[in-house]
Amino acid sequence: MDMERSGGNVSLIRRVNLVFRFSYTLPFFMASVCGSLFALLFYEPPIHVVVLMPLVALLLAVFVNFSNDYFDHRSGVDRIRFSEKEEMMKAMDSEFMKKIYWEGNPFDDGLVTDRQGRVAMAALVCAAALLAIPIMLHGGWVVVVFGAAGVFLSYFYTAPPLDLGARGLGEADVAVSFFMLVFCSFYVATVDFDMGTFATAGVFDTELFVFAVMVGTLVGLMRLTDSMSGQDAHIANGERSISVRFGLDGAVRIAKALIVLAYAMAAAMAVMNPVYLLLFLTLPLMLKACRVMDERGAQWCLRAAPFFFGAAFLTELLFVAAIAVKYAFDVGSLL
Repeated sequence: MDMERSGGNVSLIRRVNLVFRFSYTLPFFMASVCGSLFALLFYEPPIHVVVLMPLVALLLAVFVNFSNDYFDHRSGVDRIRFSEKEEMMKAMDSEFMKKIYWEGNPFDDGLVTDRQGRVAMAALVCAAALLAIPIMLHGGWVVVVFGAAGVFLSYFYTAPPLDLGARGLGEADVAVSFFMLVFCSFYVATVDFDMGTFATAGVFDTELFVFAVMVGTLVGLMRLTDSMSGQDAHIANGERSISVRFGLDGAVRIAKALIVLAYAMAAAMAVMNPVYLLLFLTLPLMLKACRVMDERGAQWCLRAAPFFFGAAFLTELLFVAAIAVKYAFDVGSLL
């Protein structure tokens, strides 16, 4: 193991990023930003709620990635998966994507101990709970319900005894989680909570709902292709992920079906407002990913996965751009 990966010559900032994978949390953070910002632009919720929800989502995202690494380290699956790390890194076409996407398991690399990991997970949950208090005061019991569901999905993604990812439910777990990050962030921001009756009433917005489904689909797709790149490790560890159950050929067919579904959602949004045609700007990334999967070159599973990561994250950025344009036109029409 080289010195940088084992932590011997890693700077503090680099070590923190390797351990917590902040770059890989960007889609989580931006999912909540999309829902919160949509609420801010069109429904005028309390500013502090709009600011705090993406921060809570960021902490939970770090918790998800960190706990995933911890339990994959404990099960041994990542030790198998990264046994040929140097060859895997060479397969990545971009140095940038190596930095942002593929870091390996920090527990296996000696960057953090098991005990430090348990302390860090507890600290992340406590910090998220503290930041969520003002949100709960705004949204009432519905925030508790959404929050509990989010923590459940985050923790049992790889934690025993459920270990949803190893049972073929990891993609569904991730898709539902990201749907919630988008839609629930919006819904909670628009809640009108009555302390006297404990009644809650949020807003249902069709455009935002369809986009939340699209994001859930894209990130579920991202998880599927990431799982494909660890196929041998999952089989060796006795896991039954979707790619193991259906084989790589079947997983590729499922991935392509999910791509069609995601862009069907984008088309539905464009029908509601042409500004959402911006979401189709991610198509080149998807087409390149499909080409990599069809060509089946060296380490093709690994090389395809970052394109899906990029498409999911870029979709969120394009949505922000689209609603900014939509808001500008709405304001302009009032002048």
